[in-house]
Order: sequence, then structure tokens, then C-alpha cells
Amino acid sequence: MIQTRHQIPGRVRLRIQPLTGNHTLASRFERHFSGVDGVLEVSCNPGCASLALRYQESLIDAAALKSMIDAILRDPMCPDPADAETDTGIQCRGCRQTTERDKKSGSWFWRLVGFGLLCGYLGYVLIREHVLKRPVAQSALSPTGLIALIGALPLLRDAWHETFTERRFTIHQFLAFSLLLAILVGEALTAFEIIFVLHGGRLLETYVANRSRREIRRMLSLSIKDTWVVIDGAEILTPVAELKAGDLVVIRTGEKIPVDGEIQQGAAELSEAAITGRAEPVYKTQGERVFAGSYLEQGVLYVRACEVGEDTYLARIAALVDASLDQKAPLQERADVLAARLLKLGTVSTLGTLVLTQSLSRALTVMLVMSCPCSTILAASTAVSAAIHNAARRQILVKGGIYLEQIGGARCWCFDKTGTLTTETPEVAEVVAEDSQELLFWASSAEQHNPHALAHAIVEHARSQGVEPEQHALSEHLLGQGVKAQVRERTVLLGNARLLEAERLRLSRRLRHAAEEMSGRGLTSVYVALDREVLGVLGIRHQLRPGVRETLEALRAEGVTHLCLISGDEPAVAEGLSRELGLDSCHAGLLPQDKAEVVRRLRLDHGSLVMVGDGVNDALALSEAEIGIAMGAGGSEVAIEIADIALADSDVRKLIAIRRLSDRTLRTADQNYAFAVVTDLAGVVLGALGILSPAMGGIIHISHTLGILLNSSRLLAHRPD
Repeated sequence: MIQTRHQIPGRVRLRIQPLTGNHTLASRFERHFSGVDGVLEVSCNPGCASLALRYQESLIDAAALKSMIDAILRDPMCPDPADAETDTGIQCRGCRQTTERDKKSGSWFWRLVGFGLLCGYLGYVLIREHVLKRPVAQSALSPTGLIALIGALPLLRDAWHETFTERRFTIHQFLAFSLLLAILVGEALTAFEIIFVLHGGRLLETYVANRSRREIRRMLSLSIKDTWVVIDGAEILTPVAELKAGDLVVIRTGEKIPVDGEIQQGAAELSEAAITGRAEPVYKTQGERVFAGSYLEQGVLYVRACEVGEDTYLARIAALVDASLDQKAPLQERADVLAARLLKLGTVSTLGTLVLTQSLSRALTVMLVMSCPCSTILAASTAVSAAIHNAARRQILVKGGIYLEQIGGARCWCFDKTGTLTTETPEVAEVVAEDSQELLFWASSAEQHNPHALAHAIVEHARSQGVEPEQHALSEHLLGQGVKAQVRERTVLLGNARLLEAERLRLSRRLRHAAEEMSGRGLTSVYVALDREVLGVLGIRHQLRPGVRETLEALRAEGVTHLCLISGDEPAVAEGLSRELGLDSCHAGLLPQDKAEVVRRLRLDHGSLVMVGDGVNDALALSEAEIGIAMGAGGSEVAIEIADIALADSDVRKLIAIRRLSDRTLRTADQNYAFAVVTDLAGVVLGALGILSPAMGGIIHISHTLGILLNSSRLLAHRPD
């Protein structure tokens, strides 16, 4: 029932099965642990059944926290997941409950039909009053009164539940009492207008709530119904939904791969744009992994299914994006507080209007404008949802609005070296020797049959200089030192300083000085000796990723005050790269737990901190930072689980894109807040003065909601890079 997904000193992330989709239980966890001594931070995400706790080890430990969780789950008052309220993430609580109950009582189609009937009756009323010039009966037993009463039944049901079951006051009780009062005193038409506007607004808000989820599912869907499976030597057309792990699936040119698996036979060029974001096709052959959603451009593959259906990488990404829309950012929590204050103000304004003007119609107008401040909630949530959708289209997975908001304010950014700022592909940057051509010949010949990436770099560099290596029959790999080979009956040694020490080879003063100078610039020295005489030294480095310098300069320009390198590489190599890039500090030669400790110290000095790593070696550091970003996370299970933001490819320029998207999201939310509050207050004044009718008040409510939706929708097309 309770699984530990990740744990480091002072922080634990748990998966709690009953928490799945259970927002009532999530609220209970948050309230409980917020009051526990020693608990510093609580983050609960019902979308993926996750509870993360940061705590002070001197006051409490993980075992005690788990015991508390177990006690809450055993409590007979603990809400059943089947009965839990499902939070759409973009409505006020009162509207959420009604919306979810609407989902249970009927489909979108039937609710649309119901609203259509209300529209039909409204048309009848307008024709009767304005065309035929005949009044409409408004008594409690008139058709208008009965239709208004039937339309108010869902609202009356919610008001009853909240009054006698939850024992709390919300807008539902206020609205229900006002509508019943209007019907009883002969203002049935006014009550009908309010019911009409509420039903229309609810349909609109439900549509908005599901739009981002629908678009993201469409974008990440496989859109494959059937595929060919080899069964007893024959290819059988099988529905994708019936695939299971172990099936041998055949994919041909022009088809999408429906499973995550391993190539058993064949070779092909694949487009993995949906997984990694790379536009160029990649060549894959037997023994390599492939992912569902990849498009086979040329070739035939026989793939043994390892993960199918909801277990595929693409499906997990879709589920995490979907769950991220349920995780409220502080921006959205502030919207909840503002909405609650506006509700109180609306209640006072409505009662004040009724007392001062003695006009039920004016009071109902004020109530309709202020009573359900969904537009205030939408101000933040629609902006966050649109931004998460925008990021997902660019292969940037943001696990929650909280991270989208925090990344814009972080003033300290930390980077891993290999795999983040540099590629994992080495290159020869410098050659120091009396005869560089001779040195490259012996070095490339010795390394020609070595599968190591460093060997490939030396061979490729030699060929680029017009030197062709020679075949040899004898080669020995010296563990932790280098290579020993026989070429033309001569002995070639190639390796690091430990090889020189083991073989008792002496360096000339010039070569020793060159090696020291290379080390100071962040290069790795590789020595080449022929028949026990050192010919020279090669300077090796990992290639700097495209756009690294521009990205760091842009971060500086946008207010980041501290850039730091955190690496497990040798200090000389890491410090050389740090100086080359102009970083503020460098911490090198670190084990994974040491990296996490450095991040912890930097947080104390600089506050909010972003850690960028490869999602594997840097898992502890990523989880310790406020925002952990995993580079090149396509297909990486660890990156998906640990990182708060995951980039499918290794394009560092997307770091600037997500930061600028964060800034734009915050500005859009502020614009939405201002628009919502101004229109609400203007509607109150006009309604109290009798200038607005209840119907016009409802139109204001819908109009400013639409305005907020349109403003937030601009984020869908925003190009932050």
C-alpha cells in the first residue's frame, strides 16, 4: 500500500495506492504533516499517488512518517478512493464538486442536451416577451418556476450535502437559498436566468478543464489499432490492446512501433522525434532498444515486446503530464485564497445591496457577478495548463505547475559536466610531439580494434589528419591504465600517468610541462610510447554541447547570479572547463552523495536552486534541488522518476526556453488576475445601481471567463526560444 520510490537523508518520496485520484485524502495528508514538528515541506500529487516529504532528521525520521501515514489510512474516517473528489485543477471547490457529480450522473452529451433545452425555453421567453409583447408567468407553480426548480436540483443537492454532511458554508448554500427565495416571491424568470448562466458557465469550465489533457493525450497517443505479431512462425494481425510482454512484433516501413522492446532481427532507420525530439532518423539494429511511438522510416524490424500499453515510456510520459495538471503551483494556491476573499466580499455586497436598495433583482445581479469566482481560479490554472502543454510539444516534461513557477525565480543554477554541458563523445583537442604524424600513426594503430569511445576518437582524428592506422595482431587492455599493442613487431604503449608509473617510463621536461598545461585547461592527457620511449601526449576532451555558451550568457542576462559546476570528474579537468565557461564555482571529484551535499549547502547560501544533470548519475543531486532538470531523458526510467522537469533530448538551449516560458506564464496569470478582479468589481457597482440585470450579470461572468481563456491560450502558440 505504501512504497518508497526514492529516499535520501532528509527527504522521502512515497507512492500510496489509496491516494490515486483522491484529493480529499491528499488534503488530509497536507493538513496533517504541515503541523508535524520536523516536517519542512509537504508535496502531495494525487494524480500519480505521490507524497514527498522533506524533514529534519534530528527531530523525526522516515519510519515515523510512514507510521503516521499508516495510521491515517487505517482511520475509519479516511475517504475511500472510489468516493474521492476528483479535482480538475481549474475550478473553485464548489464548482468542482458539482462538475464531478455531473460527470457521474450523465455524459457531456446529456448535459449539452439539457443546456440546449434551457436555451430553447429562453428563446421562447424572449419571443413571448419581446415579439408577442405578452408577459411570462413567474409564480412558483408556473412553467418558468418549475423549469427553474428542476434546473436547480443539482445545486440544491450539493447545498444539502455540504450543509448536513460536510457541515461547512459555501456558495452552494447561498445560491440555493437565493434561487428558492426568488421563485417563491414571484421572480422565477430571474431565477431561471441565473440557472441558465450557471449551466452554461459549468459546461464552459468543464471544457476548459479537459482541454489540455485531451490535447496532450492526442499528441502523445500511438494512434495504432492493429499490428503484426509472429505466432508459431506465422504473422497474425493483432489488436494493439491485446499485446503482452514477450510478443514478437513485426514493424515495416511507414509504421509506428507499438511497444517498448528489443530488436531481435533486422535493421532500420527510425524517427524518435516523439521520444527524444531529434529530427534526424537514427539507425538501429539487433540488440538495441526501441520505444513505442517511434516511426520506422526505412527497413523491417522484429521487436520483442518488453513493455506494452500503459507501461510504455510514451504512456508513462502522458500519465505524468496528465498528473502534473493536478498539482497546484503556489500561483494557483494564491488564486484559491483570492477567490475565497472575493466570495466573502460578494456575500457582503449582495446582502448590502438587498438591504440598501430593497431590490431582489439588484441583489441577485451582484450575487451572480461575485458568487462563483471561477474566473479568478482560471486566471492561474489556465495559464499553467497552457504552458505545460506548450512545453510538452517541445519534448519538455514539466511534472507540475509548482516547478514551472519556481524555475523563473531561481538565482542559482548548477550543472553536471559530462552528459550535460559536454557530450559523452571525446575528441582529440591537441597533439604535442616532435612528429605529430608519427605519433598519430602509432596511437591509432594501437587503438584500432579497441571498442572504447576514446579509441574511436583517436582513430578518427588520425584519419582526419590523413594518417591511416595499420592492422595488428596482438593487443592487450591494461585495466585502469591503457593499451599495449604489437605493431610492425614494435611495442606501443598508450595510456594515462598510471601506465607510465607501472612501466617506469620517464617524461621529458617539455612533455611534463605540456601535460600540466593541458590539465590546467581541462584536457585529459593520454601518453604514447614506442619501445619504451615516450613520443608525445594527446590532449582529450569531451565535446562541448552546441549552445552551451549562449545558454549560460542568457541565464546571466536574465538575472541568474550564481552558475556552478558539480562533477565527478578529476578536479583539474572540471576546473579547466569551469574557467573556460566563466562559471562562478566548481566542485569536482564528487561521489553522488557528495553532489547532493553540495546542492544542500548552495541552497542555504543562494535560496531557490536548479540542478541540471543527466538523470542517472545525478539522481541524488536532482532530488535535493528545488527544481531538478534531467537532460537527454528519452527512455530513462530514473530521469522520469526523479526529475521535476525532463528534457527528452540534450539541447541545453531548451533550459532558456523553459525559463522564459515560466516568466511569460507568470505575466499572463497577473494579467488574468487584474482582468478578473476589475470586471468583478465593475459588475458589483453596476448591478447595485440597477444598471445591470441578472442576465447581464451572468453575461459579464461568462465574458470575463472567456477573456481569461483567450489570454491564456496565447501561451499555446508562444515560442520562448
